Amino acid sequence: MKTWNNTIKTVLKSGLGIVLVVWVCQSKMVDFSLVKELLTSPTNLAIAFLFLLGSAVLCTTRWLILVRGQGLHLSFSDLFSLTMIGNFFNTFMPGSVGGDLIKAWYIAGKEPKKRTQAVFTVVLDRVLGLAIIVFYAAITLAIFSDWLQDKKELKAIAYSLWLFTVVAVVSALLFFQSNRFKFAFLNDLLGSLKRFKRISKLIDATTLYRHQSKQIIFAAFLSALSFLSAIYFHSFQGQLIGASLTWEQYFFVVPVAVTVSAVPLLPGGIGTGQIAFFTLFKWLGVPNPELGGTLCTIIQFYSILFNCLGYFFYLNFKRKPASQTSVKSPELNHTLS
Repeated sequence: MKTWNNTIKTVLKSGLGIVLVVWVCQSKMVDFSLVKELLTSPTNLAIAFLFLLGSAVLCTTRWLILVRGQGLHLSFSDLFSLTMIGNFFNTFMPGSVGGDLIKAWYIAGKEPKKRTQAVFTVVLDRVLGLAIIVFYAAITLAIFSDWLQDKKELKAIAYSLWLFTVVAVVSALLFFQSNRFKFAFLNDLLGSLKRFKRISKLIDATTLYRHQSKQIIFAAFLSALSFLSAIYFHSFQGQLIGASLTWEQYFFVVPVAVTVSAVPLLPGGIGTGQIAFFTLFKWLGVPNPELGGTLCTIIQFYSILFNCLGYFFYLNFKRKPASQTSVKSPELNHTLS
């Protein structure tokens, strides 16, 4: 019965995704002549490849910091391979987070004695990346709050982003300063949860980062740098197709649209991404909002081409336990601080 329910959900999601794609094409949200012009440019293809490769390297380095924080034994090469494999499966699985499931499965096999901690690094890596994306949009809307005048939709988005940012920042401060703040009810709750073996391991994995604030800050910086590169790449492609957005507007449009694209309908955010970019361009008063859908389509094509390289990493990657001799415990190893 459960299998049938999952099958029905998948079919419904895929069907909705296909309907969105058909609607996008029929409503002329994408100028395919511009898409073809840019995709057939060898120079632009090389630039796109360099941007995407740089982003993959930064994201892998961020993940490496989190992995080292758990005392795990994977190398940068292992994690880069898993990053590319994850990107490959993101291309062919619904949404933009499907590849994380594959990464979690592989890294659990590489660290059989610390599976919970290994999988936790995948989750934390994704959460940290998404948090930075939201922060970009929240800070931009705070600085350019005049964009919100007479725009109820933008105000609703802004309030949601600001609320998330405040909660995230306060939570992070309390977490890293937990030795100074004692909450009896929280300690009692954690004590109760630790009765369950898996939850206990998860709590222990989380608390390992409590004394690694410098490493986490550096990981967040790498995440911010990676997404800054993505924003610049979007603005660069936007200039090529004649989109009349300012640099500041891209700081809002790209984070929000990328987040919406993670909705698990069709692989790679196809359909939802085009609608998100088109809608945000329209809300910001861009005279030709169809360039938003066009920009999204160009980025998606380049991402798909680059992510397909992950197939070669997938063919050669072995799910064998990592060497147990190269990395010391997180308390002793702070080489990334």
